[in-house]
Amino acid sequence: MATFKMYTRATADVVTPSDENVDSATWAFKTIDYAHHEIHGGDHYNVRRYKDQTIDHVYDIQITTPNTTKWSHFTYEFETENETLWHFYRNPTIVLAGTAVTPVNSDHNSTNTAALVVKLITNTTLADANLDTTVAAATLIAEGISGSGKKESGIASSRDEAILKQNEDYCLRFIATAAGYVNFHLDWYEHTNKE
Repeated sequence: MATFKMYTRATADVVTPSDENVDSATWAFKTIDYAHHEIHGGDHYNVRRYKDQTIDHVYDIQITTPNTTKWSHFTYEFETENETLWHFYRNPTIVLAGTAVTPVNSDHNSTNTAALVVKLITNTTLADANLDTTVAAATLIAEGISGSGKKESGIASSRDEAILKQNEDYCLRFIATAAGYVNFHLDWYEHTNKE
């Protein structure tokens, strides 16, 4: 493990920074953020897909976390071609699971696989979607309309990462108010707390 030392120009005893930890031109610490660190550790994953939707169709992304203390630090981003109503739920009841997709490890040299499970399912009506993925008793975390009003397209994201609850189901739901595609990007790393 690297040891970091503080350096200052304010004292008479100026210490030259090591090339390992400090930039010699600016004396700035060389660091990467934690999510980037997890890429190097082989514990960072993503799913990028799209779905072309017919008007009123419902596209559900079902997410299931494992019952372990290796928690998923999660963000999402999506783009819609036309007006689309979206919701992000915690603890829906998944009656009919969708088709599983294999998350991509951001370190293509790693053999690690994601513990978080992602499945995709489409329904032609909201009533049918609620039979497969029931959200009546779920907790609504976020919602919005993407590409609404005069816009023909829209982009939304979670901005800050959320630590998903252990042994829990989630649903990111897209309802096509108008026909058009949804591009989405799920991004997360899996980490066990030190304490």
